[in-house]
Amino acid sequence: MGSERWLSEDVFGEEGEMRREFLKEWRIFLVVLMLILSLLWIHPNFVEGALVTVVREPASLYGVKRGDIITGVNGYPVRNASDFTRVVEGLGNSSVVSVEFLREGFPYVYSRHSVRFLPSTKANKTYLGIFVSDVPRSNLQFGLEIVGGTKVLLRPEKKLSPEEVNNVLAVLEQRLNVFGIREIPISFVQDFSGNQYFRLEFAGVSPEQVKDLLEKEGKFEARIGNETVFTGADIRSVCIGGTGCVAQVVPVQSAGGRIMWRFSFELFITQEAAERFANVTRNLDIGECSPAGCYLNETVRFFIDGEPAGEPLRISSDLKGKVVTSPAITGVRASKFEARQEMRKLQAILQSRKLPVKMTLESVEVISPALGKAFAENVFTVFLLAILGVEAIVWLRYRNWRVALPIMFITLSEILMTLGVAALIKWTLDLAGIAGLIAAVGTGVDDQIVITDEVLRGEREEKVRSIKERIKRAFFIIVVSFASTVATMVPLTFAGAGLLRGFAITTIMAVSIGIFITRPAYARLIELLMR
Repeated sequence: MGSERWLSEDVFGEEGEMRREFLKEWRIFLVVLMLILSLLWIHPNFVEGALVTVVREPASLYGVKRGDIITGVNGYPVRNASDFTRVVEGLGNSSVVSVEFLREGFPYVYSRHSVRFLPSTKANKTYLGIFVSDVPRSNLQFGLEIVGGTKVLLRPEKKLSPEEVNNVLAVLEQRLNVFGIREIPISFVQDFSGNQYFRLEFAGVSPEQVKDLLEKEGKFEARIGNETVFTGADIRSVCIGGTGCVAQVVPVQSAGGRIMWRFSFELFITQEAAERFANVTRNLDIGECSPAGCYLNETVRFFIDGEPAGEPLRISSDLKGKVVTSPAITGVRASKFEARQEMRKLQAILQSRKLPVKMTLESVEVISPALGKAFAENVFTVFLLAILGVEAIVWLRYRNWRVALPIMFITLSEILMTLGVAALIKWTLDLAGIAGLIAAVGTGVDDQIVITDEVLRGEREEKVRSIKERIKRAFFIIVVSFASTVATMVPLTFAGAGLLRGFAITTIMAVSIGIFITRPAYARLIELLMR
């Protein structure tokens, strides 16, 4: 009766003062700010067109960039990737191509652009150098259980060091990009037994295509001008670190006194390739000179299956006409991170002819797009029912909208913030991750009920405490619950070859948002309402 009498009182008697307190309360302001940022991070998108995922010559020479949205080609409207493919295939031997596209400068602020250029021809077809996909409806990334595709688990036949793991990841990404499969999640996982796996997720690719992609050997060439100096078959090995070879990133001082970072790694090629390199460079002239040294007037360019890969490399004048079977590949970047990334990229390109480590196909899981759509509908239904069920129980427990509505608002806010953070860090939401989000909703409501009960219970206690003291006592329980939840979830990130990682990471994200952002806001909100 006491709690019902409390809840039936008109707590909005001094409504103007209450509003002012709400506006001044930084905890509530933080929740509102995070909600706005989460919407920007999720970025619901209703623009029609084809999203540019990769751009090469000739389109790259005329300002088309990755992330642009193609809306028309030669006056034909483009609403999706299929429209773009159909229009380009119907161009025939077009002399000049006009491409219209949108470019997003700020969220939801697009500028219109149009370029005209001469396309090239590849396999008797018009080639623009533009690869596209459908424009995603948001920045959220969903797992194959939702969108459909093929999930592959590869196991290396030997134990890999951290350097070898990074090398394999880079080579896998480079190989798949070269063979036309882009922007796929590739991750390394290790179970409690020490078994190592590489997990790859392919959308819209059959198991047979996956096997072919992993076993297929690309045609690698290194050219100086129009002369091929060595191919993938001429590469004996690429140094990625360890003993017996040099692969390093070291600081150097530029001519202006600025600290730069130079990467260097050895490449081992056959005697025949070294002689071809010497024969080609013998006739070159010395071109540009700098404090670091002089360079020949031609560069080395890498090609995989006829496509340029990586930036051109300058040739030191010291190598002119010399037979060197272990040349050093070097470069300079502004930061250590950029230098290391560029070194790994070049190492991956040089090894992209085949994988550097023999792999065993451990498992292949195929989910059809139709089944994925059914999964998505079922998950949405279960998620909605879970929220409605929880809120119904809250209403039955307190029978007052001044408690039920704030709990629903905070619950929905936690969900939106978790999705926003997932979009920001590009975390893939699979079924396990969505299950973790549902579990976190229950945990969040539990915590809010603890806070509410502590506030309401205080009136019936013999020793009356202030609302702040009761909230502090509730937060002790909540913090202990948070710590135990995180401690439980951390081992799950490594269990089962990472199959439960989505559940664990999503749960940790959601409860962390709750403990640091929404729980304090709810506590202050209920304190103002119950005053």
